Amino acid sequence: MNPKRKLLVKKAKGDRPAGSRPVVGKLSTNALSLIVGAILGAGTSFYLGPGERSSTAGTVRSGPWPVKRVIDGDTVVLQIEGREETVRLIGVDTPETVKPGTPMEPYGPEANRFTKNLLSGEEVLLEYERNGKAGKDRFGRTLAYIYRSPDGLFVNSEIIRQGYGRLYRKEKSRLHREFEMSERAARRAGRGMWGIGLDGR
Repeated sequence: MNPKRKLLVKKAKGDRPAGSRPVVGKLSTNALSLIVGAILGAGTSFYLGPGERSSTAGTVRSGPWPVKRVIDGDTVVLQIEGREETVRLIGVDTPETVKPGTPMEPYGPEANRFTKNLLSGEEVLLEYERNGKAGKDRFGRTLAYIYRSPDGLFVNSEIIRQGYGRLYRKEKSRLHREFEMSERAARRAGRGMWGIGLDGR
């Protein structure tokens, strides 16, 4: 090797402190961190357009199924494989309007109307709490997360986010924390029932 060329190579190597990594390596690590963060971030809700979309991307869903009618703010009837099925939204508790032996609760009609506006004439996708299998409550209703088709609006969360329902606290769902944050935001903003001072039942 030419002595001058050898000297230049040694000088170039000596410009970087011993044990340090190339700048390219640092950039690659940073890029990898951003990618990992983005993947982990898929577990939290994000906003696109007027509503909140799925926070459980990649989970198996069934449907789309036509909405036959809305019973109240957190319960709907769907047409599933040729039969009508009553579906209770997981993690959401709206004021009662039709529960036997229970008087109509404040803001119940408004919550009912809000859900009707979201779902009347629409089709929806269903997502279940665990292992892609539908659970039932003690009244025989199917428990599910509901996503409006085709725009993917996450209906359970949207009801809470807009102040027409609250987090259902008797049982924790896997999205309990997300719903809790949506309720807190609705309270702070005075949306829906929180804007008229309904801070309890």
